[in-house]
Amino acid sequence: MDEIVSVLHSLPRFGHGTTKSETVKNVIASEFKKLGWEAEVKIDLGTGKTDKCDLLKNRIAIEQEYSRFEMFFRDFFRFLLLYDKRLIDTGVIVTYDESAFAHWGKAVPSYRSARASLGRLTDFLEGEYATVVRFPLWCVGIE
Repeated sequence: MDEIVSVLHSLPRFGHGTTKSETVKNVIASEFKKLGWEAEVKIDLGTGKTDKCDLLKNRIAIEQEYSRFEMFFRDFFRFLLLYDKRLIDTGVIVTYDESAFAHWGKAVPSYRSARASLGRLTDFLEGEYATVVRFPLWCVGIE
């Protein structure tokens, strides 16, 4: 937990959309890789397709989700399967905090209402859906 907090607190503010082909996901992943985290780790979930976990170290899996809210469900299922197979001890989802959108100004995408955010994630987890998330989960919102 300390390593995750340290990485996320040490990063400078990301200029959303300022550098072509540079994403917040790649910037954060590169910092974790410097600390020995594996990125884009292939995992076998029996689908016949290549599935990957964004970051993995010491049985801690991190998924970064910055696009659409619905993608959280894919992350939940992936964590659940990995936990049930005893391949991870906990899952971490890193997403935007709602305050991040205020910093973007006119760069906020038109689909903001469907965008992944910590508020949307915690609203979901406070309902009865939380009963299907049967593994330790840490949700982190970044500006």
